[in-house]
Amino acid sequence: MKIIPSSIQNIKLYNNKPSFCSNSISEEEKPQVTELSAQIPDYNVRVPIAYNHVDDIKLSDELSAKCYKLANGQRVVIVPKEGSTVVKTYVNTGSFNEPDNLRGISHYIEHNLFNGSEALGDKVFFDEVNKIGGSTNAATSFSDTNYYISSHLLEDTDLEEKIKLHAGMLTTPKFLVDKLEKEKKIVNSEINMCVSENGNLGAAQTIKNLFNINSSSLDLIAGSTDNITALTRDDVVNYFNNNYYPANMTTVITGEVDPEKTIELVAKYFNSTKNPQEQRLFEKMTPTEKPVRQDIISPKTNSESTTVLIGFVGPENNNTKDKIYTDAMSYLASELYNSRFANIERNYGVRVSLFPERLSSNPNEKSLIVLETNVPESKSELLIKDIYTTIDKLSKNPPTEEELTAIKNRMKKDNDWIFEDSYALNNFIGKAFLNDSADAIKDYSKIIDNMTASDIQNTAKKYLNLNKAALTVVHPNGTTKEEIDKKYKLISDISFTGANKKTPVNIDNIKTYRTSNNYEVVFNNAPTNTIQYRMTIEEHDWTPKKAAISDILSDMFENAGTSKHSVQELARQADTLGISSSLRASDYGLHLKADFPDENFDKALSIFKERILSPNFDEKEFQESVQRLKDRYLSVETNPYEKFDAKMYEGTPLAFTTKELLDSLYKINLDDVKNYYKEIFEKGQGKIVVTGAFDKRPELKEQIFESLNNYPTVSRWNNNLESRFQPIEKTEVFTDTHLKNQADIIEGFRYKQNGNLKDNVSIALLNMILGGSSSSRLFGDLRETRHLAYFVSSSNNTLDDMGIFKLQIGTTTENQETGEKTFDNVKKSIEGFNENIEKIKTEKVSEEELAAAKKRLKASILESLETNSSKNSLIYSATETPYGIDYANKYYKMIDEISAEDIYNTANYIFKSKPIYSLTATKDTLDANKEYLESLVK
Repeated sequence: MKIIPSSIQNIKLYNNKPSFCSNSISEEEKPQVTELSAQIPDYNVRVPIAYNHVDDIKLSDELSAKCYKLANGQRVVIVPKEGSTVVKTYVNTGSFNEPDNLRGISHYIEHNLFNGSEALGDKVFFDEVNKIGGSTNAATSFSDTNYYISSHLLEDTDLEEKIKLHAGMLTTPKFLVDKLEKEKKIVNSEINMCVSENGNLGAAQTIKNLFNINSSSLDLIAGSTDNITALTRDDVVNYFNNNYYPANMTTVITGEVDPEKTIELVAKYFNSTKNPQEQRLFEKMTPTEKPVRQDIISPKTNSESTTVLIGFVGPENNNTKDKIYTDAMSYLASELYNSRFANIERNYGVRVSLFPERLSSNPNEKSLIVLETNVPESKSELLIKDIYTTIDKLSKNPPTEEELTAIKNRMKKDNDWIFEDSYALNNFIGKAFLNDSADAIKDYSKIIDNMTASDIQNTAKKYLNLNKAALTVVHPNGTTKEEIDKKYKLISDISFTGANKKTPVNIDNIKTYRTSNNYEVVFNNAPTNTIQYRMTIEEHDWTPKKAAISDILSDMFENAGTSKHSVQELARQADTLGISSSLRASDYGLHLKADFPDENFDKALSIFKERILSPNFDEKEFQESVQRLKDRYLSVETNPYEKFDAKMYEGTPLAFTTKELLDSLYKINLDDVKNYYKEIFEKGQGKIVVTGAFDKRPELKEQIFESLNNYPTVSRWNNNLESRFQPIEKTEVFTDTHLKNQADIIEGFRYKQNGNLKDNVSIALLNMILGGSSSSRLFGDLRETRHLAYFVSSSNNTLDDMGIFKLQIGTTTENQETGEKTFDNVKKSIEGFNENIEKIKTEKVSEEELAAAKKRLKASILESLETNSSKNSLIYSATETPYGIDYANKYYKMIDEISAEDIYNTANYIFKSKPIYSLTATKDTLDANKEYLESLVK
């Protein structure tokens, strides 16, 4: 008895008879049995049934197939040819016709059909097949179950005996109770063997993920031992009667037979008129809309081999042309000696197979295309990267004329071989009829002859979609999650032009809650022993305050300790417990960022609660904070950002200059700080984002909720953008002097933004192209070509509905050591800025430049997410957008949708406003450029 394993062996129609996961049924002695005649299915009396000759199909110059249909709906195809005679019936039912609680029943019935039939009487099936010198077996797959007897016809009665035995097992099985129980042990043993194989585990999971199949069985064909053990005779009889009926069967006979005499024998023994009494079940297959990866650590395999499977949604079962093109694509990828995977196979010493598989018995349903290989664990991630790259190239590089010729020659040659082998020919015809695709037989050679290189390339584009693929990696026993993650990170830069191969944040691992006191809580599940913790309580609408008040509160959080413990005591606790944390205040509220071992979770939360809720507002500590801030402000060097920010962010706390901060220190008292602290809780909204192993330690969530119960009630979180934008009415130039050799120059533009995702991505790409990387225009022009500076860049920032886009450069204007003076570098730099701005406003970027920028932007996102800390921060930022926790993924996906037209429009939108200039330089430099700088004011 055989089961097609979930590893989906690469069984081409031209291969030898397949050998599958299970062992063949051995012959058995006659046991004593007990019949429950009242429960035996009601079978019809055997009388010949009418039939019609439907069609003749020319297979080759020598071979033709006679096609018939019995009056009961069963199809019969007979091909007379030299060689062994194979009688094989294909029942169009498999494991994807089973409810999940009966998963495995098709395979179980396959076993039991060899255990006696009404037609067989008291005889043993295997004994009778042996008498005619035949062999027999069966196979269960996702979509069909097939049975055969093969032998040479050595006696005149052999053909009739063969058909009689074959028809009897399929139409009048006894399903004896003791035989059913005996077979459970055999089938369960086979299941245990199958689920011990990496390929079976991986293939089942690949299919589950690819088509969103919900099943508790590790093997989607064999099912589970629990299912088999629980099966009743009624389960078996009901499933059999509802799926094993004539119109759901096709019998193919190939060999040394006379078609007319043979069809009469078939009509005599396959004479059932049974029809299903209930609607048949078909597994619901919903293809994934995103790439899925799953890593499994094998519980059984001790070898160092890792199994890699990649599943793709293939053509419909009855889409003959696309299925043939898919076969051709498989030849190009893996079957030619110089296939596209040949170098990978040689470099890694592996075999890579790419082949189709039928999953559903519905002819209109999608099929599966699967890639399978095995590789040493140490090389698994590198191999996956190379495979993905090769698959991507299949859709971009069509076969050469040489490759196309090779593919056609191989396909024709293998098809010719099919006609030589009775079993292969039988299988070829049977599979075609299961799909109601006789044209797969009739038109096969014609389709191949007319097939073009573009047909194969387009098939790869259509079906090998890496954006909607399911990757499963089954690692050997003993592999750790940390080892898997480490190897994955080594090649985490896999990317393909125009494709979203990455999902920056797995939102399936994220859960959001709101506590009764209105704190937004976000849990990100990750395989780590270190907790990443971020908490904010802040005002949504900022109200004007004395400039340095938040800086004082922030300093006291860090340096004054609490009302219960000194800062030194808190530091010792943190060191002992492995806590790293920062608690600071801003003009909007307070912010805690920390990491610590999860084993100290409760103690860490207790410390945070004490630091936040019980600060030490001691007058002496207050005065010490004020003095520290005075020293800090006085140490700030002259820079162009002070006056630039004061103008650009006027009306917000970001506009405070160092002088304003310093002056305010003399006007603030301790009560001002206390009142601001109180205001944070009265007007603030709260949010906590935590990354940790919550699946492993779910109690950590409860500890967080219990801790938050001790915090004051806050307002519900509000993501609406506050109205801050005011247009720049005229160009202004701000200057300040310093003693450095370089002039530091900023040119900035203020624009209104609404948080729209497409706009945000367009601006980010514009920035990447203009000055946001070492491959940018400003870098290439002002640094590499004009040699004006070592440092030149652009950047973009937002505050509520206001966006600030700025260009920056540090250019040498006088070298005091050498006496060289290049005052005109200020003018050259600013003119360089504006020339590049004008160019990007008037000329659309090329597709090549845009594609490169997209890759750099993607890479920057992914590189920033290597650590759980950075992921936690990204999730925190995402919650402040209208798009929620999925913002990063949507942002990443949107990158591919931005066009050159979008960049053009974005540039004209941002740079339509009046610019603001700010620069610091030596007095001589400013004097030398006074006239030019005045000319900029408009």
